[in-house]
Amino acid sequence: MAALPIPAAERPLALAVRHINASARDPIDGPTLLAALNAERVPAPYAHHVRAFFDEAEIETIGDLVRGGAVTYPTLARGARRCLPPGHETRAWLDERV
Repeated sequence: MAALPIPAAERPLALAVRHINASARDPIDGPTLLAALNAERVPAPYAHHVRAFFDEAEIETIGDLVRGGAVTYPTLARGARRCLPPGHETRAWLDERV
């Protein structure tokens, strides 16, 4: 079972999950998304969700997750490098923070 989100990260996590689930065939919950974002290797069933997070989540939401203590900029930058092309706005933004 995935860990529960840190209270300060609950709202931005809920926003990200709602956004991702709007286009996902199989929904994901907040703790599972956090576990996948923090994993060294994203579990295959959640690869689509992680890609959607990096491609579609608002930069403000991503920043709020970091400020809430749920994940770090280096961890997210590493994930964005795996999922996004070099010129993508979110990838560049994360790379500037590590």
